Amino acid sequence: MMHTIYIHIDEELTPEQLQELHETIGGLSFVTDVEVNSRLPHDLLVEYEPQRGMPMPIINQLNRMGLHADVTSC
Repeated sequence: MMHTIYIHIDEELTPEQLQELHETIGGLSFVTDVEVNSRLPHDLLVEYEPQRGMPMPIINQLNRMGLHADVTSC
């Protein structure tokens, strides 16, 4: 069973930044899918395997990237 979270990022990201975000978050352990859309530069969907501590590594990575985000379950 996978879990999905919706992330709204306060900053407006360029298509290049969205691609970097896709690659960075997609490279995290237990993340199975990341969906970004250049028409919605504030929104991100992340699917991950349920593991202890998740989704905190996702949130921590966003913070390290200097992003401010609100996270909700889908």
